[in-house]
Amino acid sequence: MVKANEKKVKRPKSVTLMGLFGLLLLSVVITGCGGSSLHTINLMPAPAVFEDGAVNPLPEEPPLVSYDDFGMLYASDRKPSDDPELWPFYLNDPGFIVRLGRARVKAGPASTDWEKVRRISLAKDRTGNYPLEILSVQETGALFSTYSFLTRSVPGSAVPDEGGKKFAEIVNQRLAASGVKDVYVYLHGFRVVFDIPVLVAAELWHFLGYRGAFVAYTWPSTPSVFAYLSDLEAAVIMARKFRLFLTYLAEETQVEKIHIVGFSAGSRLVVRALSQLALLNGDATEEEIRQHVRIGNVIIVGGDISHEEFGSALADGLLRIPERTTIYVSSADRALIWASRIFRRPRLGQMWGEELPPRTANFLRENPSLEIIDVTEAAESTTGNGHAYFRKSPWVSSDLLTLLAYDLGAAERGLEKEENLLVWTFPPDFIERLRKVLLRINPQLAGDIKEAKDSQVADN
Repeated sequence: MVKANEKKVKRPKSVTLMGLFGLLLLSVVITGCGGSSLHTINLMPAPAVFEDGAVNPLPEEPPLVSYDDFGMLYASDRKPSDDPELWPFYLNDPGFIVRLGRARVKAGPASTDWEKVRRISLAKDRTGNYPLEILSVQETGALFSTYSFLTRSVPGSAVPDEGGKKFAEIVNQRLAASGVKDVYVYLHGFRVVFDIPVLVAAELWHFLGYRGAFVAYTWPSTPSVFAYLSDLEAAVIMARKFRLFLTYLAEETQVEKIHIVGFSAGSRLVVRALSQLALLNGDATEEEIRQHVRIGNVIIVGGDISHEEFGSALADGLLRIPERTTIYVSSADRALIWASRIFRRPRLGQMWGEELPPRTANFLRENPSLEIIDVTEAAESTTGNGHAYFRKSPWVSSDLLTLLAYDLGAAERGLEKEENLLVWTFPPDFIERLRKVLLRINPQLAGDIKEAKDSQVADN
């Protein structure tokens, strides 16, 4: 005979196993930005607007600063390894302070010259993979403002914030070299090591034509199938340091605008940090805030955060911080479908299936600086698990990079909006529209399609 208290003991065990099974499935469908190994990625497909050089963002001569030769900037609150000369350069554990530095990235064969890099990276149909990996890193030091009573040890220089000053000098050199005083910051999602966001930032910066300065903000996530919930908690905890890093960029560098791309779980850091900035600047006017924080575009891709949490941030005044907020959503993001089942709440990156409630629709109409873009119909947006479409869909990457480079609204970029949904979508002729827009605002982008294709044939 089974006693009642024995049933109570078994029931939690069954639920726990079901929960672990759900987390395991979620970990399979939510991935970082996969490559050939844990710490490499293959170069993303060429954005369709640039394919075969019809529109070419890359300079004819090698840029003064690129991803190579310690060109990629990073900020990280991960714990450094015992030997910074060997991989892994930073661990998956929290480091309690933000460390700043540069990474040297290898892309493709070592003998590849710049002209071949231009042709290969813009080719529509590449014949092989071009892996990216970090060869080594150079840390400039820790960001002094992130020290607190929580800091377990204080490494580095006897001069306060020497590391921050060195990093600011590097950023300023990038801004002066490119002539564009914009800083771009990328935040990754769940389950990736230090290297991956640096490599993603490298390829995004490449397709931006090395405009301004690009920084990978690599927070402590864990490449484990059971690390999903702990990574989400880490994203919340690390938001304060990310806010301090943004404040540092605005106050200590010559940046005019800071643009932020938050992917998946990284959107939690972005939303929390902006919400904190809104609360700290509650008595200031929007003009005063913009002059102080200097945040231009905030872009959330595949946001793994609930509508309720994002709504709370909006209530705190989040939209007063950036000039424009863009949210990419999808009906076919299988990673977020699983996440919504675990939390029993829809995620911000999911496209809703019904008409918006009147209060939500009215809010969107009254706040045109908030734009929502449905990528479901964009070419190849459902590749893989449909989550990393900002890299895997040549249409979405074209749109995102144009937004970052030229600060154009959705309508200006050629997207369309259904009035009843208040959401922007990709029309069938989107790429043709976008090419015309880019060539109109920057005729120097015009490439030679025939020459590019002939060169590709020669390479093959």
